[in-house]
Amino acid sequence: MPRAIIEQSALADRSRTVSSVSDELGVSASTLRTWERRYGLGPAQREAGARRRYQPEDVERLRAMIHHVRAGLPAAEAAKRALAERARLPQSGPDNAAQLRTVVLADDYERLEEVLESAVASHGLVHTWSRFVEPALKSLRSAPGGDPVGSSPAIMLVNAFQRVCRCAYQSRPTRALIGGDRIAIVSDALHETPAQVVGVALAWYGCDVRLLSSENYGGISAADRFREYVRGGVPALTIVLGCGPSCAHTVESLVARYGVPTIMVGTDAPDVLSVHVQRVRTISACVEEALALLAPQADLQLVGRS
Repeated sequence: MPRAIIEQSALADRSRTVSSVSDELGVSASTLRTWERRYGLGPAQREAGARRRYQPEDVERLRAMIHHVRAGLPAAEAAKRALAERARLPQSGPDNAAQLRTVVLADDYERLEEVLESAVASHGLVHTWSRFVEPALKSLRSAPGGDPVGSSPAIMLVNAFQRVCRCAYQSRPTRALIGGDRIAIVSDALHETPAQVVGVALAWYGCDVRLLSSENYGGISAADRFREYVRGGVPALTIVLGCGPSCAHTVESLVARYGVPTIMVGTDAPDVLSVHVQRVRTISACVEEALALLAPQADLQLVGRS
């Protein structure tokens, strides 16, 4: 994705007054001023003579301070820990999946969105998913001991990333970079988020992309949905994300009936022997292969190589 994809969001003023921060955190304004004077927990970019304006990262640091104080640490020690933890968080996009995981566990949704937006601006949507979000999700979901009810870090990360995907889709170019080819993406529930990434990436090039569930809901199957979808025209390409025998059966049925070129994505995708079916391991390879089929002249830098 082009780096300007979220320029407006990145430039938005998210600064806060001391009274606003006080109300949110439940700590008096005088206490916040004391913490600033004694421990350096005030606005990081405050200019001499100017009113306090807290940035999201300043609020995050204060939230960590409050957490440690309530856990029983003396104020001075709590401040040291809050400052040290904040120093380990990325100031813009993450350098790796471990840093993104740290941001998620800080339980600050606004900050998480900022980090994801910065990652997309620097690396593109596809690579942000592959390099940061997907491995962070795997790490969060494999953590021993489970999550507290109502506050799953993995769900928070998925929701924040889905919101960034939506913003990316809404900021796509008004002029199509290639023809408006129809593309159907068929995905099971497990692969919905990477399916969205593929869809948004291809929509950026001007493709008319639809996401169809392969799940059987209310007696309506993937074949039923696809049959309704093709009333508007047979797609130039079908992309399938899924696993297991049901996925293989769906692909075989669609290929036999419509003969549409199909790309199956993922290391867990089933083997389907057909001249119409191609298999790739990653969503990055999927986007590149789709563009190679539909628009060989397309600039693949927009996918987000880095």
